[in-house]
Amino acid sequence: MGGAGEDDFGQRFRPGPVARARLVLWGLAERLLPPSRDAGAWGERWAARLLRACGCAILERNARPTRRGEIDLVARRRGVVLFVEVKTRGDERLGRPLDAVDARKRGRLRKAAAHWLAQHRLQEAPHRFDAVEVVGAPGRRPALRWVQRLRMPRG
Repeated sequence: MGGAGEDDFGQRFRPGPVARARLVLWGLAERLLPPSRDAGAWGERWAARLLRACGCAILERNARPTRRGEIDLVARRRGVVLFVEVKTRGDERLGRPLDAVDARKRGRLRKAAAHWLAQHRLQEAPHRFDAVEVVGAPGRRPALRWVQRLRMPRG
């Protein structure tokens, strides 16, 4: 369905031709909608589209299993639960969107995921941490990068 290559943050996934075609169609449909004022929500919508186009089922958006922890997207692909951090930026002049996901943020994501798994009685389920970078602005199709197996701090 696609290939993976090594990335500074994990393994970068490249969607296959069918997934890319779906994203192009969603990009055409996006032009018909009024522009979103909330760039973060817009980016999360595109990240969910990318994951669905690549065969994922979206289980939850903006999950808050703890008071301090939020998980942008929880998805499932081939029996594996994915905890997905989404970072949206207008451009990359100040660096990649994932540069903003420091070790502290990753640690909070790990704790939130443990709580989510416990709340859903899925502690034994295979899971991993991914990220989607969204670069662009509402009103047009963004550049998307799906980084799988995000490198997480120990603990």
